[in-house]
Order: sequence, then structure tokens, then C-alpha cells
Amino acid sequence: MPNRRPARNAPKREHLEYWLGQFSQVDPLTALPNRHQFLDRLAGAMARAARSHQLVGVMLLNIDHFKALNAAHGHQVADLVLQKLAERLKDCARKSDTVARIGGDEFAVLLEGLADKEGAAVAAQRLMKAFGRPLTLDAVDIAVTATVGVAFHPSDGDTVDTLLQNADTAMCEAREQQRGTCRFYSPELHRHSRDDALRSARIEQGLARLTPREREVLQVLVDGNANKTIAYMLGASTRTIENHRARIMQKMGSHSLAELMRMVLDRPAASKPPSAPEKPSR
Repeated sequence: MPNRRPARNAPKREHLEYWLGQFSQVDPLTALPNRHQFLDRLAGAMARAARSHQLVGVMLLNIDHFKALNAAHGHQVADLVLQKLAERLKDCARKSDTVARIGGDEFAVLLEGLADKEGAAVAAQRLMKAFGRPLTLDAVDIAVTATVGVAFHPSDGDTVDTLLQNADTAMCEAREQQRGTCRFYSPELHRHSRDDALRSARIEQGLARLTPREREVLQVLVDGNANKTIAYMLGASTRTIENHRARIMQKMGSHSLAELMRMVLDRPAASKPPSAPEKPSR
């Protein structure tokens, strides 16, 4: 908890210690509790819930497409968006809730004293509706939505780390399915997330085994070109391209060209093969 504010006539050292304590607990941009203070409050709420036999809800909210907003409008406008959204969250949250900014475009809400999960669903809808109203900044309307993941103590985790991890799993699943929605954690989501991680790791390992030339061929395949077009673009024979394609499929563990395309296209942009080379000069 933050230090108690010293008396007006207290020594300067006490005032300095007080303000240093405040800064270590508060996000400077939004004036909300930061991640450190949120974790402290969450640990306290879980301890109290064990005595009262009530639920504790953790709600993670991620602003959708925030990087694109930042790129389109600049850092100053993006910071204003975060400040305005922080105000909206505080205004629509209960006095007993803790609203915090725990990352760049990620907020968290601690819900105490829940009798059932329905209360968290109502709170999530209220917060998402508050996010969904357009923001007017410099005479420009900016539409913002948030994707939400929710986990509960004790059913979804008996430690702070586990609870946050499961809320994040639910949020990531909601973001993959449909942004601007809310998802509650369930054990099935954890298994799904683990399976996706294993599949992604296998695809990454396959991509890493490709030679530079094979990655070039794969990129042109992804772009939807036939073997003859690939051969023309890369200055190689059709037979050579077919051999490259066979080795690519073997290394990637795919049984068909369609499966290979799905494996690559489902990967994040950073994991896809490099752009195809330009057509060789004649």
C-alpha cells in the first residue's frame, strides 16, 4: 500500500519518501494504479476472498489495433486516447473495483466481492460499451474497441500469476476469434492455447530449416503463382522449382500444397517468409 501522506510540517525526507512511494505505485500517464500496485491489491483481494468465500474476478482489456492507431495519429494522440479511456474505465467501474494500467495498451480491472460470474459479465459489457464510444480529439472522431479476457479466483487460479495468465489466455482467444468481444477462461482454452503453441513451434522449426532459395520459392507460392511463373520470376527451370517445392513440403511436414499454404498464412507476419525477389532483369 502507498505510504501515508506526511504531516505538513514533517521533514523534507519524509515528503520525498512519500512521493517516491507514490510514483512507484502509479502509472504516470493515466494516474491509474500501475502493475506493481495492481498485483499487490490482487494478492490482498485473494486473501480476503478465502475468508469470505466470494469470487475475485480479474479482467484484462487490450485496445484493438492500437499500433495502427499510433502509426496513423502519432504518439501524442495515442497518449491522449489512453488517458481518455482510463477516465472512462474509472467512471464506469464500481468504487470497490481497482482499475489499473499494466502495460502499453493493456488495462486490468480487479473485481472484488462477486457472488457469481454473472456480475463480471455485466461489468465487462459496461466497460466495453464505454470503450466503444468514439473519442473526439482535435475535431477527429477515433473509434476504439477493446478485447477482454476474464478469470476468477479460486476456480481459475489460486496464485496471482496463474490468475493473470489465465485471464490473458482468455483475452488472446477472444482476440483470435473476434476482436471487441469478451471471453471467460476455461480449461479447454488452456489446452487449445497449448496445442496452438506447439503447432506454431513446429511451423517455426520447419521455416528455420528452409534454405534462402526455398524461402523465396515458398513466398512466391504463397502469392499464388504457378510453377512456370515462379520459374520465370526466379530464373530457374520448372523442374528445379518442383524439386524445391517437394523439399519445402517435406521440411514443413505438410502433405499437400493447400496444407502448406494454411500453415504459412496462419502465422504472424514476422514469421512469414521474406518478400519474393523481383523478376530478374533481361
